Amino acid sequence: MRGFNAFVSKELKENMRNYKFFILGIVFAIVGLLSPLSAKFLPELMENLLDETITIILAEPTYIDSWLQFFSNISQIALVAFVLVFSSVMSKEYEQGTLVHMVTKGLPRLTIYAAKLSVLALSWTVFYWLSFAITLGYTAFYFPDGTTEGLLISAGSFYLFGLLLISVLMVAGVVFKNTYTPLLVVGGFIGLLFIGNIVPAVERWSPLQLSTRNIELLTTLEADRAFTQGLIVTLVSILVLSILGGVIFKRKALQ
Repeated sequence: MRGFNAFVSKELKENMRNYKFFILGIVFAIVGLLSPLSAKFLPELMENLLDETITIILAEPTYIDSWLQFFSNISQIALVAFVLVFSSVMSKEYEQGTLVHMVTKGLPRLTIYAAKLSVLALSWTVFYWLSFAITLGYTAFYFPDGTTEGLLISAGSFYLFGLLLISVLMVAGVVFKNTYTPLLVVGGFIGLLFIGNIVPAVERWSPLQLSTRNIELLTTLEADRAFTQGLIVTLVSILVLSILGGVIFKRKALQ
């Protein structure tokens, strides 16, 4: 346990020194701030930019629009930035040979893997819920008539989808000793999920539901059987991928 704590501390300090945490903090904070602001003021901005001869009737924005912007921005901007920033989570260790040094010093491989996975999960947790909290505060300010009912399951489902991608990224980082291939693996994984959605039987079990049905959950206030099935598959996949990554890393040559 002492080795695990020491390695986690080392990872946290390193990510602070190379400004990864700073960059992600800025990105997630901007997403949290921009989502309710764009929902509130985008209709007015469009009216001012459009020619007076063009008439467009826009519905009055609501708190749903704010959360629609949040889930759109968090998936297309923040999550992408997170994966990009941490795509080298294992490759730099391979390139610099630090893994060999640590293992020869007696640090178990599973401890190294668990520490790196924990730091990524902790980082995602902090930054995601920070962005969520900012959006929640500004949404309550600009749309005081809104409600938070159904919000926890809606936001929590996307949070779990992010953990799933982190698990995929870690396995790819262990298998491939470069920075770019893990990015391709994560992108390919998402692509396969979208392709699988073409088949209704696959779609009903797809983890992709956790990132595409957030507003539906927010408005219906309940999860149907298909979503529950996708949730179960996601949780099992996170567990299996986390274990698989550790097993592969334990057996993989470090040079």
